[in-house]
Amino acid sequence: MKKFIKFTKVTVLLLFLVLLGSIFYIRFSRYTDTLIYHVNGLEYESFESNIPHKEYYLEVDTNTVLHGVLFKPKNKPIGTIIHHAGKGMHLMSSQPYYKLLTDRGFQVFGYERRDFGKSTGIADNSLVLKEDALFMFDTILNDTAVQGTAIIIWGQSLGGAFAMMNAAERNDKITGVIVEGTFNSFPDIGKEYARAINMENFKWMMPILMNNDFPAEKEIQKINKPILVIHSNTDEQVPFKLGKKLYKASDTLQSTFWEIQGKHIVGLFDYEEEYIQKFVDFIE
Repeated sequence: MKKFIKFTKVTVLLLFLVLLGSIFYIRFSRYTDTLIYHVNGLEYESFESNIPHKEYYLEVDTNTVLHGVLFKPKNKPIGTIIHHAGKGMHLMSSQPYYKLLTDRGFQVFGYERRDFGKSTGIADNSLVLKEDALFMFDTILNDTAVQGTAIIIWGQSLGGAFAMMNAAERNDKITGVIVEGTFNSFPDIGKEYARAINMENFKWMMPILMNNDFPAEKEIQKINKPILVIHSNTDEQVPFKLGKKLYKASDTLQSTFWEIQGKHIVGLFDYEEEYIQKFVDFIE
């Protein structure tokens, strides 16, 4: 009996150590970063656009070149929108959004994260992707076509986390920030997607396994410019409650929550006039 008890204790201890080791490996190897940012099967062969534009290929390091494009209106821009796109949104698929905005006088700068579209490198570390986002923002603000214009940061879905970080880090450079269909933190959205990696019964572990390098709930509190949080109450990809939670974390005296209906991040198409007016209001 004593041998059995000893064997059981050793087994339990070994299982605990294996579990602890697995947690440490997933957390500190940034395994979830790769799951979040890597995109397969959405590449395109060459960049083309009917919208007037200027293309950028910016070298970040010896292995990474980031692709960005400044889409321009026909006349002098009334303002500049810096777009942080959702996962899977490259500069070809995003152009229907940009066309609506450039037709109304805005110029829009978008870029593709590492290992996606025409950008090279490896997207396996959110801290590096954060540095990339700020590098692209700082670079485009030094462009003569952008200098002197009102700057609005716009983020959709995953890009909303980048937008909040960008706005918090460069608060003095912007007029305001708009996000749509985004979430309050990676651990919270991780709980929602736990079943996708067969961890539905262990979703409570997601805050332990995931790095939260884009803590939007905290970042939004650092922004002292107008903020608009847009979320569809029928969004099936990012739950409405997470957008609401992000808004409630802000200073609600300077932020606004716009509840819409429809599919994930298609508000610009479903509410075109009202949506674009939100951008206009920020610069007037």
